[in-house]
Amino acid sequence: MKQRIYISVPISGQEQKAREKADNIMKALSKQGHEPVNPFDIYAGHNPTYEDHICYDLRAMLDCDAILFCKGWETSCGCNIEHGIAMRFKAHGKKDFKIMYE
Repeated sequence: MKQRIYISVPISGQEQKAREKADNIMKALSKQGHEPVNPFDIYAGHNPTYEDHICYDLRAMLDCDAILFCKGWETSCGCNIEHGIAMRFKAHGKKDFKIMYE
């Protein structure tokens, strides 16, 4: 069953490496028939702040069927925010929302 899957990847301080990782995961998910949502493809406005990125990413995540947390998410502030929201979203909103880990 095709799912829209948000990719949660640690970004701060390692933008190029994180972009490559997200792109590779996006390709793999697409080959499996899913619709991946890459945080690097989310427009957060002209000259966005860190907070802008988080807000737009969370909005995109909530429009998905699932979230995939990439290795190292535990040490990322942004990924931890996404994780907390995803856990609450699943518990109190969309019960069939899937939380997956790489």
